[in-house]
Formats: sequence, structure tokens, C-alpha cells
Amino acid sequence: MKQQILILTINLLFLTGYSIGNEPFPNDNLQLWLAADQGITTKDNSAKGGSKNDVISWTDQSKQKVKVLPAFEDISTRPSLIEKISELNGNPALKFEGKGSSNFEITDALIGKFNKPFDLNRGTVFLVAKMSSVPTISPMTLSATADSKTGRGGLGIRRGGKSDSWFCVHYGGPGNGKKIQSKESKLDTKFHILTVIFDKHKSELNMIVDGQETGTELRDNSTLPLDPINYIQIGGHGILDAAGDPGSEWFFNGLVAEIIVFDKIIGKDPKVGPYAAVGNYLQTKYGISGKFSKPSSK
Repeated sequence: MKQQILILTINLLFLTGYSIGNEPFPNDNLQLWLAADQGITTKDNSAKGGSKNDVISWTDQSKQKVKVLPAFEDISTRPSLIEKISELNGNPALKFEGKGSSNFEITDALIGKFNKPFDLNRGTVFLVAKMSSVPTISPMTLSATADSKTGRGGLGIRRGGKSDSWFCVHYGGPGNGKKIQSKESKLDTKFHILTVIFDKHKSELNMIVDGQETGTELRDNSTLPLDPINYIQIGGHGILDAAGDPGSEWFFNGLVAEIIVFDKIIGKDPKVGPYAAVGNYLQTKYGISGKFSKPSSK
């Protein structure tokens, strides 16, 4: 317990330490902070069809303190914790082994409900993940609902029909209203810091990989606001419902190390202010080469 508190304190200092001479790290706008080296509880379910490190809970480090839990009762439907990954400077990540689209053979997925719903029509989301070459997979969705009718919507980062690309979507209403959606942008199977910055009121969406703007154009435009966010879905979407058609789907295949969500646009310059600070924190922690720089004090 003391070790967890110490690590969390170090992480907070690491982030807020960038604020000297710059805009402070926007803790008031931090709505979700899930890191695979914090708040994870695992269980050895290897004798019951699971793994030695099945993830049975993942606690958010923001003020929301969301507890993310397995979406389904079947013990075989648990992501596993990989404790040390050389590609991530020895940091851990959660491994999901879903097969994407409407293949329901493996349904690893987690879900958490926010204690206080929040507006996410303007925001900045960071995801440190490695997507396999399996098409139509969904590492994360922030949604007003989480059923198969509307919970596939919300704000989602996904790999689409192309197994070498990714896209972002932001629906309106409860999650099935008019949307902004990017075209698919190239993405390999390595670990990356994926960032999306969006303003639904202006029908604007930026997709960034390791601090580098992709320049991806929108496929769909809309200014219809999304209802307040109630759920975080990791490893699939529509997951309040059982897997099936209709039902939960797009079960993720890959690894997730960290998710950070702000309910405001915290910047767009990878060298200045809190946007650069958060990006550089992730870049430094995971040893990922990118465009983020530590903001200098003035």
C-alpha cells in the first residue's frame, strides 16, 4: 500500500512538475487516469480457464476514482496483466486477446462507471496502446450509455476495416446520434501515444500519433452534442449487453498501458504548456520516440 502511494505521488509530481513557468497541469479537468502500473488487482485463474494474471479490477487515479471491472462473468473473459514489457521501458500493460468485429470467441473487456457524469464535447484524450493487425477492434470508448444500441457510440478510438489504420469517432445524443468521424489513418502494430483532440460544437477532430499531427480529414461532420459521459469501455463496445448480434462487439486485440482523459482542450503544441507536459510524461515513461518536449520554465 505504501509503495502504491509513493508511486502515485511520484507520478503526480512528474506531471505537475512541468507546470513551473507554464500553465498548470489541469487537474480540475482530469476525468480519467488509468495506468497499468497503478490500481491493478490481479488473480490467478489459470486453473479455471483464465491466466495467472487475470485483471479483476483497475482503479482510476483521477478524482473520479472509477473502478473498472470485467464486463462479463465468464472467467475466460479477462484481460491479463503483462508485468514487464521491454518496448515500454519495462512498464506493464493489459493484454486483450479479442478477435474483433463480430467474432465472439474471446470477449476480453472491462467497464467502469463514472461517479459524476461529465461533458465531453470538447476534450483531449491520450491512449498508450499497441493494436494488433486484427481489423475492427475497439480499445476504448467513453460513452453516455454502454448497451449495444447506443453504447457503441460516444467517443471511440478504434482500428477499422483496414488492419493497418486507426480512426476516431464522436457521436451525438445518447451515443447513436449524428457523429464526427475521421477517415482511417495509417498505424502500425507498435506501441504509440495516440491522442485525439476534439470540439463537437465546431465539428473539429485532430488525430495525433506520438505528438505528430496526422492531418487526417473527417469523413463525417456534425455539431450534435453528446450526452454526459457515464461509462468507460475498454476492450470492446456495447458491453453492458452480452456478446452477439445485436450485442457487444469489436473485442480488442492488443495491449493498453495508459489512458488519460481531459474534458477540455489542453493545448495542441507538443512543445508548450500542459499538452506538451502530459505527452512528454508518457513519452519519457514508456520510452516512445515522439515530438513531445518538456515545457521549459521561463
